[in-house]
Amino acid sequence: MGNTTMAILRKLGLPIHSSTLSYLSAVTGIALLLSLSMSEAVAAEPDLLQPYEARYEVHRGGSQYGEAVRELSYDATNNTYSLYTETEISLLFLSDRRRFWSKFVLHEGKVQSQSMEYKRTGTGRDKGFAGTFDWSQQQIIDQATQQPLSLPWLAQRIDEASHIEQLRLDVAGADNGAELTYHVLDEKGQADELIYAVQARETLRLPYGDIEAIKVVRVRENSRRETDYWLAPELDYMLVKMTQRKDGDEVASLLLRQLLRH
Repeated sequence: MGNTTMAILRKLGLPIHSSTLSYLSAVTGIALLLSLSMSEAVAAEPDLLQPYEARYEVHRGGSQYGEAVRELSYDATNNTYSLYTETEISLLFLSDRRRFWSKFVLHEGKVQSQSMEYKRTGTGRDKGFAGTFDWSQQQIIDQATQQPLSLPWLAQRIDEASHIEQLRLDVAGADNGAELTYHVLDEKGQADELIYAVQARETLRLPYGDIEAIKVVRVRENSRRETDYWLAPELDYMLVKMTQRKDGDEVASLLLRQLLRH
């Protein structure tokens, strides 16, 4: 929570409870659920990922505080996928809207990012970052400065929003107990490593309806935060639920409400 937001809370005479702060801090993680220069781009396998539009409700303690959308489209002329995610919540006089735009291709079942853009607006300071994956020069370019980022080039590094699409593909072929690791570029233009453990199937009751899904747990060391994902095999391993907890208490949950496949 930035100083600007804290100041607004005080000005409005609102109590600054830890529960309110922890709830709003979860938006980044949820938004991000929703989350290559063409010179060396290779042909994609479009049948591996079917275009879709998924709409979600953001809940906490059984009450809805916002909505989210995750939309994947495919351009056959250049074998490129476009991913758009958006999360918008409101709490008292606070608002938060986060959007991600990503472009990637698929090569042998692997996501290869081309570009990503992130924007955050609402209460407090606006934030944003845009980057281009230049495979010919093996570097990631900050679009604002046109300078390469000072992080090592990894062929397997993908933008954070698109890594959920890679997770879908990987969980489809993973055994119970398998561990999956992803090197990502986050919404700040920084490198991060995300590790997941695949667990058993569970039956979920969602706004979308009852559905069986595989639980995938984010692996963290010495962290008070827990993040769990559920991917539904009957929906091509679509993300149908995500829950964040801090110190064992629910911070926020993302629940599938509607799915359209194109």
